Amino acid sequence: MKRRPNLLFIQVDQMHHQALSAYGNPYVKTPNLDRMVREGFSFMNSYSVMPQCCPARTAWFTGRSSKESGVMVNDMPVRDELPDLGQWLRNAGYETVYTGKWHVSGRTCRDSFDVLLSSQPESPFGELTDPLVTRSALGWLQNRPVSDQPFFLNVSYLAPHDCCFRAGAGGEVLGKYAMASVFREEMPPVPENFKSDSGYGRGWSRSDWQYYAYQYYRECEAVDAEIGLVMDAVRNSPYAGNTLILLTSDHGDGLGFHGKLSKGFLEEESWRVPMIFWGSDIPAGVRDSEHLASGYDVAATFCDYAESPPLPKTGFGRSLRPLLEKKKAEWRDYVVGETSVPYLGVSFRDTRGAKTIFYSDGKIDVYDLIRDPLEQNNLAENPEVKDIIERHKAYFADYLSRVDPAPMPDTVPEGRRHLYDYLEWYASMKEELGVSQ
Repeated sequence: MKRRPNLLFIQVDQMHHQALSAYGNPYVKTPNLDRMVREGFSFMNSYSVMPQCCPARTAWFTGRSSKESGVMVNDMPVRDELPDLGQWLRNAGYETVYTGKWHVSGRTCRDSFDVLLSSQPESPFGELTDPLVTRSALGWLQNRPVSDQPFFLNVSYLAPHDCCFRAGAGGEVLGKYAMASVFREEMPPVPENFKSDSGYGRGWSRSDWQYYAYQYYRECEAVDAEIGLVMDAVRNSPYAGNTLILLTSDHGDGLGFHGKLSKGFLEEESWRVPMIFWGSDIPAGVRDSEHLASGYDVAATFCDYAESPPLPKTGFGRSLRPLLEKKKAEWRDYVVGETSVPYLGVSFRDTRGAKTIFYSDGKIDVYDLIRDPLEQNNLAENPEVKDIIERHKAYFADYLSRVDPAPMPDTVPEGRRHLYDYLEWYASMKEELGVSQ
């Protein structure tokens, strides 16, 4: 009987879904991620639960949405009663180990994992801490006594998140980096749908935007080098034949698309993320564009491979294992993402390539991602998309029936009450859509 696999979760921070040379990007060179793509299974349509660090990461480890976990923005704490994957898989017999960025606010990583190295928030610069994260992971892999006990090892990198420092605290300056004119001829062009009046990067010249992208891609290359060392260590370890590796990102980055920076909004550049499986028994060279994957699926997939029951009340996440094993499986028709900043909204993308963004003020955006992947043509006023809006309202109703939102606490910190506006909005949408309370 085959032993349960070791599980290795490699996390990167703020990686755009196209920031791999394997996917045809000519402005970045990622040989190790390219090898992972070549030898592994890529979900080409994978989405963050919420495109902001703590809400997305909390969803990985709890299987719950930001509105369920209570982590609606980065510094809001996760509900104490929700178990996380570290605790859950430890109870299932796994040795649970963590190194690098944690960023699940309100919960100490050491309560759920044996921690090798913590790089957040003590040292929030990936250029300094990511190599140390790699060394700690390699040291642990190379020195762990061979054991029948499986492990769940998390290797969590900060890059390419350092791009945030280039944007400056107010989004108005280049932060700790100045324009490097020597790179001018190597800088990528701004995207086709770039808008200089978007309100982001105020005061930036066109060259500043290009330099931002140039530096961003260099950070992707830096973390690619670290990932390659971990891949080699696994391949040369006693665990090579029985380890499943998942690599994904918490969210993307604006990268100048729509003239935006950073994350939080529900356009593709912020919401969509890479997701690659590599290792034991994973079919090679698969790029799955048919099935929609989600950050919700991380917990469900790891629990499935660990032969553990799923985390409680995880109403939307599904194990990706049947797809990875190329088994016939009924799959979801849509993925969903939420945001609380810079606006309150919910987005749906379906298997036909149609996408909607529902805003709490009643506005709706509609895009055809097949014909318009850069989301330049909002079809909301086109009467021909009425059926799409109705279909996605049905998805909204289905989603609302599956989630269990956190109640408003007795005491709400000053300036945070507006984050609970979703309670009233969701209640009104349930009434409008006929969802049982």
